[in-house]
Amino acid sequence: MNEILSKLVVVSLSISLWTGRKKLSPEDLGLDFSKLPPEKLATLGSKKICDPEKLAVFSALKRRAERQCEAVGVRFLGGYAIPEDKADEVMKILDGVRDEFEKEKQEFLSEYDRSLREWIDANPEWAAIIEKGVEPASTAARRLGFAVQAFKVKNIDGLDKGLNEHASTLSERLIFEINQQARQAWEESYKGRPSVTRKALRPIKSMLDKLRGLEFLSPYLLTLAVQVEDVLASLPKSGPIEGRNLTSLIGILHVLGDLPLDEVPAEEEEDVVENILPETRTAEPVSLPSEWFF
Repeated sequence: MNEILSKLVVVSLSISLWTGRKKLSPEDLGLDFSKLPPEKLATLGSKKICDPEKLAVFSALKRRAERQCEAVGVRFLGGYAIPEDKADEVMKILDGVRDEFEKEKQEFLSEYDRSLREWIDANPEWAAIIEKGVEPASTAARRLGFAVQAFKVKNIDGLDKGLNEHASTLSERLIFEINQQARQAWEESYKGRPSVTRKALRPIKSMLDKLRGLEFLSPYLLTLAVQVEDVLASLPKSGPIEGRNLTSLIGILHVLGDLPLDEVPAEEEEDVVENILPETRTAEPVSLPSEWFF
């Protein structure tokens, strides 16, 4: 296990957002508190004290950072385990996202009071309710944060049982993530289409890059990556992808996404079964930790 860990760097993202929301109170709506159900049964929800569009950029930057880590790494220890040889490139990109986050934060704070007034003016009938929940700019400043750390993980003799158990599931976690990506690609780019453009190859190439980068986690990952490469190499260099070439792509998506055969066009199903499935195997069933599903 030390050999695998030595090839990985864990990238941890600590990104906090400010929602611009406050809890609604009965007084806000002129309700009799005594006539309301207890909070364990129902709540009044929240009110937006700031224009959500002004905050959307921070959510977008958070997601961009996460996508960058997901593109090359796999979830591990609350962060992302990425190949050591890609760590410098990933950190450079994340540093750029962090700088953009900080720039947007300073711009948001500099316009904070004016933005709040515009939001109140845009909702005059609810002005009193909004004003009751207004927070100072310092609150937004504390809530909006972006930090990234990279570190190596090393076993400690006699105290590494939990770490080894967690690390041993990395290949299964990667297969799970590839499975989800393949299913998304199928739904968005392939399902029900008699032909696809070369743009549809992008998600498959992204999955291949991820498999290649982490192939040292399991021999099966290398086998799977080679299969994907073989299919991509067999495609024409230009033009739409259709017919048997499309069948090959559907077949490899079937393998990557563990898609049922009824998702394959009927006239192509035989080719998929004969040409793709015998050369592959499904990963052994594993018990996936509940914290993966968030």
